[in-house]
Amino acid sequence: MDDTKEPLREMDVGEFVRRFKNKMDENEDIKFVFFLGAGCSVSSGIPAAGELVRNWLPRLKRLKTGDNSNYEDWAKEHYLGYDGTNDSLFYGNVINDLFLTSDGRQREIERLTEGKDPSFGYAVLAKLMSHRKYGRNCNAVLTVNFDDLVADALYLYTHKKPLIISHDSLVGFVRITRMRPLVIKLHGDALLEPRNTKHETSQLPTRVKEVLKNFLSETALIFVGYGGNDKSIAEILNELPEGSLPWGIYWIGNKIPENNIGQWLRKRNAIWVTHRDFDELMLLIWDEFNLDHPDEKRFNRLTETYYQTFNNLKNRLEGPEGENSVLSEALKKAVEVAINEAVSAWSIKFTADQYIRTDPERADIIYQKGMEKFPKSIALIGSYAEFLAKILKDYDKAEDYYKMALEPDPDDPDIFWKESIANNIGNYAGFLLAKGDEKGFDFLSRAIKLAEDNLAIINLLLECQFYRYAHIKDLESRKDALNRIRELLLDGVRSPGWDLSENVKRAIEDGHPHPDFLALLSKVISKEIDINELDKFEEWNEK
Repeated sequence: MDDTKEPLREMDVGEFVRRFKNKMDENEDIKFVFFLGAGCSVSSGIPAAGELVRNWLPRLKRLKTGDNSNYEDWAKEHYLGYDGTNDSLFYGNVINDLFLTSDGRQREIERLTEGKDPSFGYAVLAKLMSHRKYGRNCNAVLTVNFDDLVADALYLYTHKKPLIISHDSLVGFVRITRMRPLVIKLHGDALLEPRNTKHETSQLPTRVKEVLKNFLSETALIFVGYGGNDKSIAEILNELPEGSLPWGIYWIGNKIPENNIGQWLRKRNAIWVTHRDFDELMLLIWDEFNLDHPDEKRFNRLTETYYQTFNNLKNRLEGPEGENSVLSEALKKAVEVAINEAVSAWSIKFTADQYIRTDPERADIIYQKGMEKFPKSIALIGSYAEFLAKILKDYDKAEDYYKMALEPDPDDPDIFWKESIANNIGNYAGFLLAKGDEKGFDFLSRAIKLAEDNLAIINLLLECQFYRYAHIKDLESRKDALNRIRELLLDGVRSPGWDLSENVKRAIEDGHPHPDFLALLSKVISKEIDINELDKFEEWNEK
């Protein structure tokens, strides 16, 4: 009896997922490698091989004959063995006949993969590959796909950046012991010499084969969404020594291919997991491993960083430095376009800022409508609090909004480490101290600590040290604050356009010993005057 025809052991997908996790719980050295085929990318909008062939055949027939009617009958005559149900088997032949050059084939693959985002399944896979406990056991992917969906999912949904092996010259970097997620693209990348035709995919380079043999010598292998029609893959699998893949082989699909890979699966006693849908499989894995959903705060943090940088550039352009720039007008126009087109809490703030001086009532309406749309944006709430205090002089209402801007999100225990919160704490401290409320010193200490730990908000540190210098009564503390201000200013730190006048006014009322110097210092910080103006003051030159 031909042992290649022995039936495979079958397992339902629920049992597979439970055993998958159990093996990692019991064996800390186990290593699973995922082998992903085109079926995994369908839900991300990238057609599988069969669908591509069905899309290409009418185009090919039209080029060959002048019309695309009855293209299936034409294909049956043109391609030996084609019967209209086995399209995927003719992927290499059809793409070679339709696109006559490697450049043409590459452009088609680029077109098919461009702008596609990873589906739910890829997001879960990324979370699993980067998991604190289990990631080291299952962080490697082999794929015949040209797309970047695995890498994109890792970039988008985790903090792990993978090592991508997309060309033969990079295979020397493959190590089974790597902790970083690893993606090996066996047929190349959409942007870098993809292998498409039957001839191109029939054989892998010798160096690649040797590395893969070594790589798979101590792992398990899980096939997902793969049709098994690549001659080169069948060849390398058949060349694997008997002791390879000691942790098992799992074929996840609705059927076993009737080809060399199917024979190899039977010969190696693989386990057939009778399931097809990649996203459903990953949902079961998400549940079994109790994985977290992607954290939207990661995206918010990236967006906030972008807009904070944008805001700093905008303030710079509106200050004296911007007036001297040759590109000032062009850059200001670009700022206006960005403000009008951006749709976020930050864009609301920037739009309101355009009317703060000229039409504060309109700015107030913009802020209020913005907070209806983005009710949880602490950056927007904090900005509105500043507007109420500094422009409308509505101190009671401003304090209410400052307090709202300090309330932590119960879902984010580290919220106070965010730049928006740090800014809000510092601004609230300045607000309280300008009112003569000494509770402001408590908030000031917190803001200074946060700002010292984050160079991205070093201008906040400058503002906070000014509040110390303006309001603290202890002589040594006041000297220390001025020394820190001097260091920051000499390093080029400024806070363009920041209004410190209320704090100057309160400090003078409270008997600050150097009122003229204090007033001028505030204008240097806000970049209204040059730092050299301070040289005439004895206080500035004392260390």
